Amino acid sequence: MLQTLIQELRYAARMLWKNPGFTAVAVLTLALGIGANTAIFSMVDVVLFRPLPIAKPSEVIRLAEGDTKHASNWGPFTSFPNYLRYRDQNSVFSGLAAYVDRFPVNVSAARLTADRVDAGMVTGNYFQTLGVPAEVGRTIRPEDDLPGAAPVMMLSYNYWRNHFRFDRGVLGTTLLVNGQAFTVVGIALPGFGGVGFENLPEVWLPMTAAFQVDPLLRTEIPHQDEGFVPFGVVGRLKPGVSLVQAQAQLDVVAAQNGAGQPDSLHGPNWRRPWAIVVPAVEAARGDRERFSVLVLSIVLVVLLIACSDVSGLLLARSEARQRETAIRLALGAPRFRIISMQVTEGLLVSALGAICGCILAAWASRAVVASSQVILPIPLERTASVLDRRVLAFTALAALAAGIVSSLAPALRYSRSRLALMLQGETRAVHAASRRISLQALMVVMQITASVILLVGAGLLVRTLWQASRIHLGFDPDHAVGASTDPIRQGYSKAGAAALLDPLLDALRAQPGVASAAIGPLPLQGGAHTVVVMEGHRSVTKEQEWIQLMGVSPGYFDTLGIPLLRGRDFTSADNHDGAGLAIINQAVAQAFWPNQDPIGKHVEHVGPHEDTLEIIGVVGNVVPASLRGSPVHTVYMPMAQRYLTFPWQPDITLLARTSGDPRTLVPALRQSIASVDTGLPMFHVRTMRDQVATTLAEQRFLGRLLLVVGLLATVLSAAGVYGLASFATQRATQEFGIRMALGAQRSNVLWMVLRRSMALGLSGVTLGIGVGLALTRLLIRSLYGISPTDPVTFATVGALMMIVTLLACFLPARRATHVDPLVALRNE
Repeated sequence: MLQTLIQELRYAARMLWKNPGFTAVAVLTLALGIGANTAIFSMVDVVLFRPLPIAKPSEVIRLAEGDTKHASNWGPFTSFPNYLRYRDQNSVFSGLAAYVDRFPVNVSAARLTADRVDAGMVTGNYFQTLGVPAEVGRTIRPEDDLPGAAPVMMLSYNYWRNHFRFDRGVLGTTLLVNGQAFTVVGIALPGFGGVGFENLPEVWLPMTAAFQVDPLLRTEIPHQDEGFVPFGVVGRLKPGVSLVQAQAQLDVVAAQNGAGQPDSLHGPNWRRPWAIVVPAVEAARGDRERFSVLVLSIVLVVLLIACSDVSGLLLARSEARQRETAIRLALGAPRFRIISMQVTEGLLVSALGAICGCILAAWASRAVVASSQVILPIPLERTASVLDRRVLAFTALAALAAGIVSSLAPALRYSRSRLALMLQGETRAVHAASRRISLQALMVVMQITASVILLVGAGLLVRTLWQASRIHLGFDPDHAVGASTDPIRQGYSKAGAAALLDPLLDALRAQPGVASAAIGPLPLQGGAHTVVVMEGHRSVTKEQEWIQLMGVSPGYFDTLGIPLLRGRDFTSADNHDGAGLAIINQAVAQAFWPNQDPIGKHVEHVGPHEDTLEIIGVVGNVVPASLRGSPVHTVYMPMAQRYLTFPWQPDITLLARTSGDPRTLVPALRQSIASVDTGLPMFHVRTMRDQVATTLAEQRFLGRLLLVVGLLATVLSAAGVYGLASFATQRATQEFGIRMALGAQRSNVLWMVLRRSMALGLSGVTLGIGVGLALTRLLIRSLYGISPTDPVTFATVGALMMIVTLLACFLPARRATHVDPLVALRNE
């Protein structure tokens, strides 16, 4: 058996070597299909298939909370007091740990300037509960999380690699976290980021120490308050305990703690939550699974088209070898051996395509990760190498499937015993050829159908981006840039940090090239919502309304190009005279004071910092972050007052506008921050155009992917049409010669060839549009301002594919018109 296999491999390799043109085209075609699938699989594997980097993930759960028992709209976070209740009042978990995996800190290691990084804040039993060891050193332990314990920290593998070049000597050294010394005790495993994909912490801190090192958690934010809910909870079920049993006990614990009962301390509509048990894998994947499946399905279509193309090539090539096959059958060769020879040749082609595809995939995946600077449902930072065992296994499986799919149809067609009758005459051969053309025609129709579906999807997303580009954003995103700093986490008191606002703004305005500057939040990122009472407005919810409250400096609206519609802007004196002033957006004015002048009206802020704000101006609306729906009701107040009133948002964002490329102002932003304090970090640097792009990150990624894949599929489909037309023309050479000898015009022959190919193109386009009308509804969540059945998109794609089909078959058709009738009749 092995010897037979070796003989067939040698024969297949010899036949491919003798036909370098055919081999190159077939290998390149499969390399494109396999490479595209390998690249995408390396990105989505972490979401769809790769186990969470923890011990026995099937035993691990995450606790969530909802308004009702077993709520479907559960939230993944809870309060610290609720975590303590769940931990201390259950008997179904061997461990229950709390964490916050997106906790900003300033870290410095013998450098003048600190780096802003995301830290993982975990209870001492976190790593033990997950069963995760350290790569180097040790993990954080329960004793590290006790009050008075020496402050220790772990580094992520990437942080260790990027900042310390894998130096094991970093263990035992001291890093400054928010200005306080922490001892490095371990390095996390490569790729470990906890039980979710939301973030990949760069350092890990014990929770007790994090409470002390963060000035806001230590003094301003009541982390023991049940209304403060940033904590995730992860647990491990005891042996023999099911999810149903765990849920039943947590229902009892929640009921004992008043679940479902109102709590007036946190608002009139706030109720104590119920606990919900969710498998950790399910919670981690969430909506990312749908997006990942969609992306992988797109490139699988390209692989099918590539297989169809190669199958057509093998069909055409087998036509030239039909006498050899017939002789083998006539001499007694079993049909299985004929099929085996064909499949072996197909597998060899796919193996070569897989090798080339891995090279293409490595380049493509690096290019996608490097070019994507926004957050996507696929965690691109966890993209696996193409040399990863799981990725290589997928590539091998794809190559195996491609080899079988592309070669099986030709093998079955040309292994029939009746082919031996071809030795007796040509009549049956002609009949068989017509049937083989039908098989190739079916493949071409399938290719065109798939190409239409992909191009329709790309067209809809391109139209979505075009529609979004026409939206009136409410601000001018050109020539403006922003960057943030955080004095409070660098050791400043809130009063000391507020005192830096004017010096920072003055330093930025003095930088060359800065036309205007301000301090305030970036547009399209949302803001804190709070409860207010509008003067003269009565509502059913006890006269209280939720609005978005933002602090801005003088010049904020001018720097961002937000029009001032009525009244005046803030001045530098407004920051210091203590008067409560406010500027509202047009949505607030229209909602609460329609047909009235809101200037002089009052907004009463309800909460721990009650104050009354007098309205001095009205500005235009800015679109919400989703670019959908009505503008958010927004109230602006002077930056210094907002900063002192709401210190749990400590970032100071500097904004600058220039007349040229806004990226040229990045050094000016850095210099203005350093001129005030060289130790302050600068982070979240982005232009306003980049800020707009983040709101459409998913659509842009899918649109680019579909466009690239659709164009690739179109090229492969055109190659299939060309190959079929060439094959059919070659087989009909004698027929064309006879027709022309009998008086047929060249135009008649040209139209006869074009008509056959265009019929296939029309069939594929019609079928593609029909299937596309059903499948494009899967994109409805990603579309904006356009219907999934947009007639312009479908008509444009249909016309494009018909043009491509016409061009692909024109050259073979034109060649058919130059057939010499005498030569054709002589061959006959």
